[in-house]
Amino acid sequence: MVAVKEVRAREGDGSSTSVGLLVSILVRYPEICTVSYTPDSRVLGFSFMVARRVDADEFDAFRRLALASISVYLDLVRLDDAPVAEISSSYLGSVTQVQLTRDVATLTGDEISLLIGLILDAFGDDLATDRSEDMEEEEMIVQEEFIANLLDDLKETTQEKRLIGFREEGRVMVFNRPA
Repeated sequence: MVAVKEVRAREGDGSSTSVGLLVSILVRYPEICTVSYTPDSRVLGFSFMVARRVDADEFDAFRRLALASISVYLDLVRLDDAPVAEISSSYLGSVTQVQLTRDVATLTGDEISLLIGLILDAFGDDLATDRSEDMEEEEMIVQEEFIANLLDDLKETTQEKRLIGFREEGRVMVFNRPA
């Protein structure tokens, strides 16, 4: 963790923290298609691909469950801040893209794990994943701790770079996104 703070101190804009966070999230959670960071609104955006058209009723049921789960989770961890939590979908031909937006201020690593579990339960085998290499349990735990630490660091830093991370041919790529 010290290395991340030293890099942040040198860069001054926190971009190493957000880049590291996006990479770690994509490495740990192969179910996530893309993850983005928008510094103006301080939100992370996650997108998932479902290999079928999800009808409106099924999506609405998932959306209600996920938002209720976020609310209950935040109550359990006694977080009083009002979260930014938006879930939407769009169709790309016969594929459904599910978009989830969460504010960095109230998001935790455990909540990301909860949301991944909910999306896996809802869409199961239809969810597009990049399982080229299965992680061992110990490595998953290390990644989750790293994500939690980077989220905490990002809450305390400011940066100007809009970032997007995705997978391409088994590699994780993170780029600056134009405004």
